[in-house]
Amino acid sequence: MHHRIRNLAHEYLPAITAARRHLHQHPELSWQEKETAAFIRKFLAPLNIELRTTDNLYATVAIIRGVKPGPTVGLRADIDALPITEKSELPYRSQNLGCMHACGHDGHTATLLGTIKILAELRHELHGNIICVFQPAEEHNGGGRALLASNLLDGFEIGAFFALHAWPYLPAGTIGIKRGAMMSAIDDFEVVIHGKAGHAAHPLAAVDPVLISAHVITAVQSLVTRERHGADPAVISVTMVHGGTADNVIPAEVRLGGTIRTLQAETRERLNRRFTELVEGVAQSFGGRAEVKIDSGYPALVNDDRMVDFVEKIGSEVVGSSKVVELKEPSMGGEDFAYYLQKYPGAMFRLGIGPASALHSDTFDFNDEALETGMAMMASLAVKFLEQ
Repeated sequence: MHHRIRNLAHEYLPAITAARRHLHQHPELSWQEKETAAFIRKFLAPLNIELRTTDNLYATVAIIRGVKPGPTVGLRADIDALPITEKSELPYRSQNLGCMHACGHDGHTATLLGTIKILAELRHELHGNIICVFQPAEEHNGGGRALLASNLLDGFEIGAFFALHAWPYLPAGTIGIKRGAMMSAIDDFEVVIHGKAGHAAHPLAAVDPVLISAHVITAVQSLVTRERHGADPAVISVTMVHGGTADNVIPAEVRLGGTIRTLQAETRERLNRRFTELVEGVAQSFGGRAEVKIDSGYPALVNDDRMVDFVEKIGSEVVGSSKVVELKEPSMGGEDFAYYLQKYPGAMFRLGIGPASALHSDTFDFNDEALETGMAMMASLAVKFLEQ
């Protein structure tokens, strides 16, 4: 079966490459993927498979039913783009100013389209069901959570869910696997430091929120170095500082923003709590006051070890064991496929697309050489899971 799947992936590669480049040329931001969803549905229409959609979410769920009853497996791709202006001379560069596929979701979507074409060709030999999810809004506010809360997956007992993510740091033709925690939880924060405005020449008559902010920015790094286990990664980054309007005026307030990234639930709770306590305490010690708001985002993405073993086995058969790379470290980036893995056994793996620019850069482009490997992996995972 692997040989047939690989042959079909090779046969469909030109069409899937064209689809990927169309998607790259026409990116849409999270929650706005109307034309992307229309393209997906139009592409799938000739395959004569069941499609589920909903009016309030630009999601598409394609259902491939085998000839006999059996287990059900899910495959997922994200479809949204980022608010970045593309800087490239590609003939298929983004036509939507200020929006581009800088995280490979065009490649993820195209890969799943090709995977469905392969599985539709093989449907008369399958026992069970394959649920293929085209999910909006991975980049902003968790479209995965909204999809799982919808009725699009009703009626199926899904035994496992799989997804891939483009990875420029591995060469095309390889895959990367990671057992356990693979990506971090995301908690973004907003801090308002309240002081007392005054003349810059007379700081005694003011409470300087700029000075307080400087101490806050350095103090919160102590949480990373002193309030977590050394083997438990965590990141706190202050990425926004806004305050003041004139060089001779101490402002009344300064606003800070940034993110807290953790892998373990206990560490997440502790750092979020201590962050608030520390920021409020530092501000108070200088005579000011702090308002702290932490927006709890995606949970950590934790792969099921048994499902990673399965991905490793299938990867060894599809690309060869030498091209299945065990990733040494988790990524401190976030991914809302984590919500699926809280509900179902499953795993995400990295699809090597190197050489390529860094993810989220304004010169990023998905390497089309990786599409064939992606299709073969996803189709093989689905077929072999049904055969277990």
